[in-house]
Amino acid sequence: MCFDAFGTLVEITDRQQAFRPLFKALTPDKRRELKYRLMREDRPFTDWPKALGVEVDPYALLDVLNRQLGEMLSVEMRPGLADIWARLRAKGLRLAVCSNLTSDYVQTLQGKLPDRPDVEVLSCKVGAIKPESTIYAAVLDGLCVAPDRVLFVGDTPRADIEGPRAAGMKAIHVDELVRVMQAG
Repeated sequence: MCFDAFGTLVEITDRQQAFRPLFKALTPDKRRELKYRLMREDRPFTDWPKALGVEVDPYALLDVLNRQLGEMLSVEMRPGLADIWARLRAKGLRLAVCSNLTSDYVQTLQGKLPDRPDVEVLSCKVGAIKPESTIYAAVLDGLCVAPDRVLFVGDTPRADIEGPRAAGMKAIHVDELVRVMQAG
């Protein structure tokens, strides 16, 4: 079983658009470049100006840091998901997490999960984002099972339902999983 992370397993309860100050400090072409690269590369936010070949006001970076800290401190397991995770573990299922994620949020995610997933496929580590087929292939490689043996659970239709299905997996919305698990 593979779970999306944010919006599925965990939630940011105090969204602050952490990267907004950095985006605002860039020209339109550099904004597009950052948008493309942000979740595909493993680098902290402080490295982005150099990676993009631009100078950014240090106060804009400080604003990003403050916003990130606020968001990270507000991350919580989605209600009911810790119990579902434990029940699936008790049944002996292998659990994976597949998420579009900037490297700054990896440790926060890992610290909020009930335990370490068997397979962790994060966009900033594999260089691809959902719904690109490469990221789903990494999930299947990690789990070492045929695609039709994996149930992908998420909250975003294109990335968490359509993308996994195109890769041959079964997929359902997290709300449906919660209903099924609560029903017994």
